[in-house]
Amino acid sequence: MTETNLAQQLSFVVAQRHQDEATVLAQAMREGIKSLYRESIVEAYLLGRVTRENALKELGAEELEAIEYQRDVLRRDVEWGLKNA
Repeated sequence: MTETNLAQQLSFVVAQRHQDEATVLAQAMREGIKSLYRESIVEAYLLGRVTRENALKELGAEELEAIEYQRDVLRRDVEWGLKNA
């Protein structure tokens, strides 16, 4: 698969959505910030910098449960690996 550069991707989105470039860029900025904010909340929660209550409010119950499940599975795997090392 060839890698398309950012300008080509932007041109494609503009053409497909029949929107001007400024509108597409504004939407991309909003979506990018939302994604980075979510990642930051998850990281802060896992590092103990954000309470579970705040993480729950920002991420929702289903997503937070999935994150906690993944964290717990990883912990068990590490403990198992260290025990059998």
